[in-house]
Amino acid sequence: MSTFKYKLLTASSGIVEGEKEALSKIDLITELRKSGHIILHIQQADKSKNFGFFSSRLNKKAILPFTQELATLLEGGIPLDKSLSILLSGQDKNMIKDVVEDLLNGIKSGKSFAEALTNHAKLFSSVYISMVRAGEEGGVLPQVLKRLGSFQERLQKVRSEIISAMVYPLLLSITGLVCVGALIVYVIPKFAQIFDGMGIALPFSTMILMGMSRYSIRYGWVFMLIVMAAFFAYRKAMKDKNTSIKVDQKKLKLPLIGNLMWRMQVSRFARTLGTLLENGVPLLKSMDIVKDVLSNYYLADILGNVKGSVKEGASLTVSLAKRGFLPEIAVHLLKVGEETGSFDQMLLKVADNFDADVEHRMKRLITLVEPVLILLMGAVIGVVVISMLTAILSVNDLKF
Repeated sequence: MSTFKYKLLTASSGIVEGEKEALSKIDLITELRKSGHIILHIQQADKSKNFGFFSSRLNKKAILPFTQELATLLEGGIPLDKSLSILLSGQDKNMIKDVVEDLLNGIKSGKSFAEALTNHAKLFSSVYISMVRAGEEGGVLPQVLKRLGSFQERLQKVRSEIISAMVYPLLLSITGLVCVGALIVYVIPKFAQIFDGMGIALPFSTMILMGMSRYSIRYGWVFMLIVMAAFFAYRKAMKDKNTSIKVDQKKLKLPLIGNLMWRMQVSRFARTLGTLLENGVPLLKSMDIVKDVLSNYYLADILGNVKGSVKEGASLTVSLAKRGFLPEIAVHLLKVGEETGSFDQMLLKVADNFDADVEHRMKRLITLVEPVLILLMGAVIGVVVISMLTAILSVNDLKF
């Protein structure tokens, strides 16, 4: 049995929130629908506590249920201002209550929903705002919000899968560094004191380890300063557009992870552009938005450079393919989409295929990385232990 939080819209009491145990989310939905109430949102209860440090992350996570609930209310024929009022009355203070209240005030003052959203650009992405604007202009805001909810849900799922895949290798790396650090800083110096008092000739490997330990303790702060200086120098260099483009281009050529990063960016490009076009945002405007969504500056620069060609009537797929932006399989699929007039749907199909491919490649990479990390960690610790044991056994060679 799992515990789920639910939010319902009732005719008598307005929004009602609660928790209930059920075998699955589907079973709970079936049970609640029998009551005749409108289901606004259902999610599995999160037992973890969150504090102020994570408030901004919490706010962003709250956008998904807010979008889904608002879409449900609008689809039910409730006006936008009334829908926001209903959501405001049932909004958790720790989430985005102030944001919803500001949106409601903006609507009442005569602003469009998209204009009200621009006051919270850090919370609502340019993709979100542009789709809402297109939905308002086309009179299909409920449908757009519903698609936005699906879009955000898919992005969150992909992001959580990637993070989950990286947790174990990261823990292994941290554990290995901590173990080696403890041996070098604490264990080896203890042995060094013993061996120095005996005045014996130590094996070469033991002398190297003791030297590393001695210099790590004495000059470790210098190493930390160098690492910090290199980090800040890198951050400063990446603020220059040309430098960031060159660095990101080299990232895509890295062994193993370069191709994976490329495919992740192509998936983000295809899903975002397909969603925007599907909801009536013009192609050139969509390209500007997608360019800002891409985290790889090299690929974003390519997308910006082909805008002129597309504006003159050239094919977006062909223009991107010439510059190596798209994998060959994506080029073939998108060409078919352009020729058949289903470019937006084909973009979403490409995104789904690449998401599945990225997940498969990520699992395969993790399967390779995990044993390598374990072997590497074991080898380093083994070298330290064997060097110390060799020095200890050499004590037997002393003549008393």
